[in-house]
Amino acid sequence: MNVTMKENQIPNIKLNNGVEMPILGFGTAVLNHEIPRVVNDALEDGYRFFDCAPAYGNQDEVCGALLKSGIPRGELFISTKLPSADRGYEKTLHAFDEVCKGMGLDYLDFYAIHLPGLDYDAFCESWRAMEKLCKEGRIRAIGFSSFAEVHIERILENCDIAPHANLLECNPFFTNIPCREYCATKGIHVVSWFSLGGPLKPLKPYPVKDFPLLLEDEVLLAIAEAHGKTAAQVALRWAVQNGMTPLVKAANREHMIENRGIFDFILSDVEMCRIDELNYDRRFGFDPMKYTENYP
Repeated sequence: MNVTMKENQIPNIKLNNGVEMPILGFGTAVLNHEIPRVVNDALEDGYRFFDCAPAYGNQDEVCGALLKSGIPRGELFISTKLPSADRGYEKTLHAFDEVCKGMGLDYLDFYAIHLPGLDYDAFCESWRAMEKLCKEGRIRAIGFSSFAEVHIERILENCDIAPHANLLECNPFFTNIPCREYCATKGIHVVSWFSLGGPLKPLKPYPVKDFPLLLEDEVLLAIAEAHGKTAAQVALRWAVQNGMTPLVKAANREHMIENRGIFDFILSDVEMCRIDELNYDRRFGFDPMKYTENYP
């Protein structure tokens, strides 16, 4: 992994086109209060990668706070996503113009198709439009969110620009290894969401036995104690050592600081294997092979 680090900032990795992306990102889903304060706290703590989406309903305010912060635009890594309803060539170009206008941006660092859906031709047409924008310098890197192997293969069969990153649900309870390994063989970087196990309450009914909290897992807690760390820090370190960029969400300043405190220790091979063994394929987000409606 090619990692660089500026003083007082989170380290960067290089995507397959040479663009640098921070190795830890700040998620903005469900961030719906005190946005200027939260954004400024995150910036002070070294976060530079902010992941947005129209579906979150707050990206214009988040980006407004970023642009007013005084941090040079070139130091920020701002990403957002193409809604399902805007798949298609012309619709993608229009959606991109509208999202940049709303966010107050001349370019995006990363733009992703938000869920594949069943119409493969539509997301391939969106990809063609994103390639055009990338060639024009309006997007620095392109990719998708929650694309499975079959969707990625369809893109690769028809693309001029190979995908740079895939945003995948991934954590020790849902290691998503087949898709991660497939992405690795294609040079596609994985950005993980629900990196700390997902919401405290299930998004859909689960049997009680299927809803343990990741951060209360005894294995993670034991490994954390051995390193003088927390279970959250161990889960994030596991993601980073597996070559991923985890996204974290926090409105609390202490949690922001805790989440970024993962670069001063290393998990052993034995510890990494013990964490891998926690997987029981618990998916909280939408299954890309089953979810067919427009993303709400």
